[in-house]
Amino acid sequence: MKKLHSTIILLLISNLTIACTCKWGGNFIRTGKNAELVLLVKVIEENFHLYNGKIFHNLEDTIHETFKSEYDNGKDEYWQSVDLEVLTVVKGEFKKKKIRLFGSFGGAVCRSGVRHMKKGKSYIIIPYLSKYTFDRFPNEMEDDYFMRGCSETSIEYLPELNMVYGSIKGKKFYRREIKYEYNKLLKKITKPNKELR
Repeated sequence: MKKLHSTIILLLISNLTIACTCKWGGNFIRTGKNAELVLLVKVIEENFHLYNGKIFHNLEDTIHETFKSEYDNGKDEYWQSVDLEVLTVVKGEFKKKKIRLFGSFGGAVCRSGVRHMKKGKSYIIIPYLSKYTFDRFPNEMEDDYFMRGCSETSIEYLPELNMVYGSIKGKKFYRREIKYEYNKLLKKITKPNKELR
């Protein structure tokens, strides 16, 4: 058990060491106003990827595989993706019903993480095609998606309340997570960008 605990800590540290520096792009409303594509999605699967190409659906199996494979080649890192069902195209044009969204821990390669996105829950996201990222992970295809890490690009949707929850408005150092009316959010992010000035 001690060895498993040490490995989990090492894996988490290894995923936190490559950070990204970039200019803050804004809260979710600001980012959404500038985005070409905004989707309301539901998480249908959580995925953990290893360099050997294997994919697991929970962290425990991922860690056990690293023991089994005895990662002595320095490739003991893992990364995460989520499979999403597209419920609504909030903004833009989009035809797919399902997508895979890749993330990274600790803001590596200038991406948002996806570990906060849990199976069965719904989110409003601002995704970008993986072919436009400068550093794709193994298993990540050009037609997969990621979220940029230098602004707010995902918030939770609460269907029972028809509200959203997250860092929706406010400046970088003064923002906090709040509940906000979904219909009000739609009006804000679909208005012309003139209001940003």
